[in-house]
Amino acid sequence: MIFTSLTTMIISVAAMASVAVASDNLVIDPLGLPCGDPNTVECSTGIKGWNNDNDFGYNCGPYSIIDAYEACPCQNCCVVTNGVISC
Repeated sequence: MIFTSLTTMIISVAAMASVAVASDNLVIDPLGLPCGDPNTVECSTGIKGWNNDNDFGYNCGPYSIIDAYEACPCQNCCVVTNGVISC
C-alpha cells in the first residue's frame, strides 16, 4: 500500500515537471487569437515571449479572430493609417 502511494506520487511529480518544462518551449504567434473589433486593422504592444516582445499590427477578422498580422522590429512603433499598418 505504501509502495503504491509512493509510486503514484513519483509519477505525478514527474508528469507535472514535464508539463512545466514543455510549456517553456511553446511558440505563440497572434494568428487565431481573439481581438476586439471585427473587420478592423489595429496595433498591439506585443505578446510576451514572441517577436522579442515587439509590436505587431493585425487584421481583426469578421469573427473577432486575428486572421493576418505583421510583426514590427520595435516597441511602441506600430501605427495604423487609413487601414495600413506601418512600424
